[in-house]
Amino acid sequence: MTDPYRDPIRAAARDWAMRVADPAFADWEAFADWLEADPQHNVAYEAALAADAEIAAWFVAAPPRPILAQPTVRRPRRLIWGGGAVAAGLAVVLGWSALDAGSDPYAIETAPGQRRQIALSDGSRIDLNGGSRIVLDDDSPRLAALERGEALFTVRHDAADPFVVTAGPSRLVDVGTVFNVVRTDRSTRVTVSEGAVVYNPDSEAVRLDPGKALFADDAAANVRVSAVAPEAVGAWTARRLVYSGTAIEDVAADLARNLGVAIAVEGAGTAPFTGTIAIDGDPAAILDRTAPLLGLSAQRKGEGWVLTSRNRVRP
Repeated sequence: MTDPYRDPIRAAARDWAMRVADPAFADWEAFADWLEADPQHNVAYEAALAADAEIAAWFVAAPPRPILAQPTVRRPRRLIWGGGAVAAGLAVVLGWSALDAGSDPYAIETAPGQRRQIALSDGSRIDLNGGSRIVLDDDSPRLAALERGEALFTVRHDAADPFVVTAGPSRLVDVGTVFNVVRTDRSTRVTVSEGAVVYNPDSEAVRLDPGKALFADDAAANVRVSAVAPEAVGAWTARRLVYSGTAIEDVAADLARNLGVAIAVEGAGTAPFTGTIAIDGDPAAILDRTAPLLGLSAQRKGEGWVLTSRNRVRP
């Protein structure tokens, strides 16, 4: 019989398994690069973990190992990615009350201006926009929590096991769907291009079919439903932002998320915006040509930008 640890891949997997188990381990980027280099690396790594678990079972009566007493970072579990490096998505594990106590959630974050595409094990896909954070769990692949930012969900429908997205107090259940969700610290926006989504099925139970948009303010009792062009849903993935009667503050937040720069709006009374903004190119050039469309002027302020009414004199 061949010694499995004479196989360089298995030997490396065993080494990584031991290193990741160390509470002081911090070399996540190198670990992610190794996993991405060859599909067999993940297979071998999982086999090494299984072997560890089997050995640990022999010593079930032994005192617990120190790592179990105070873990601060958990390893990523079978992350399946597309369109980006695994290293950018590795994150510390956090509690998530919507999941079972035995689950193992992990967070994926993007910086402003950065994007990630996540392929889930059930065949669904999530496009994560800049400045966003989403929590997933391999043990609950049909559940996602968008904590902030924007994500486009392309969901494989399963009537017996619906895909559920939580965003703040909002709960969205798919009915075979492509839909976009934006979560801020005060509101949730949902737009649907295919299939349907049911918003808060246990309370408002608002069904959103293709071409429908919903805005929910956390502080308001009612939600607002409007029309949207289906082709506009998730248009940010094609470097376009499409609006119909959208508040300037929301447009500015979208621009900041996509361009990777801080954008503030000063002054009030600007009319909602309807139109399309191309976001492919230099942020400064984009803001210079976009501000007049919004009835505003764009000026640099520190490391970011401020959009101000052209009729307002700034001190």
